[in-house]
Amino acid sequence: MSQTPDISSEKTLFDVLRDVWRAKVYMAVCAVFSMILAFVFINTANPFYRAEMILAPAIPMGQGLHMSSSISEGSGQVQPNDLQNSAAFLRFEHIYDGASVASILMNDDKVLESLAFDRPFTLSSVEKQWNAQSLSEYLQKRVRLEPVSGSPLRKLTYYHPNKDFSITMITRIHRIADEIIRARILREVSERIIYLNNALSTVSNPDHRRNLAELLMEQERLKMMVSLDQPFAASIVEPASVSAHPKWPDSYLIYPIFLCVGLLLGFIIHGMRRHG
Repeated sequence: MSQTPDISSEKTLFDVLRDVWRAKVYMAVCAVFSMILAFVFINTANPFYRAEMILAPAIPMGQGLHMSSSISEGSGQVQPNDLQNSAAFLRFEHIYDGASVASILMNDDKVLESLAFDRPFTLSSVEKQWNAQSLSEYLQKRVRLEPVSGSPLRKLTYYHPNKDFSITMITRIHRIADEIIRARILREVSERIIYLNNALSTVSNPDHRRNLAELLMEQERLKMMVSLDQPFAASIVEPASVSAHPKWPDSYLIYPIFLCVGLLLGFIIHGMRRHG
């Protein structure tokens, strides 16, 4: 007794295309409806602009000349100033969106007023009581410090509906974080200077006094650099600027996504009605 060969139940590309053609009415209706939703979404969404600033590890006074001479001599040695500068910039990378910066921003009424306009849609309302911790969490979401092409440079970015405030915000974040680092290092250096001065008054050994004097001169030099009215941890390579057009919502992204979802939804509805 011969058996009829089984016909594969798997659908071919022709079967899929045929199903799509049969569902064309449902897909067209859902596509039109999704385009209407996309239009409403884009026109009711709050436009967000992106402000950005390029930063680099700050070079203290006299360090650039010293670094150039070291490179020309080919020493390849890491100098104490280089380490100090790297440590200061590392501090900046970890505190710019922290509670210490947020607590100072809380004292600015203009910042708190502008944050009220940071909402996803123009008709939505945001009623939030800000504190240092909640503002820090907000900064961690909206402010980014990104590497620039694998270089020591960093790009500080911030999104906000108000173009002017977005520039003001990242400028203030940079200045506040740098001043916090400056104040902390100045306090540490001052404590070391006091300790070294007290030690010099009690030590009589000439070698010990010479070593302490060299340490004291190094700390005095560091105190002078910290006291200068210049960026200590992060210097500004490119001042803050804002995008000419909103970065969100992006119509080139929203419309294709809504269209694909509408077509897929129409195909699914047709399949459910056909097999229902």
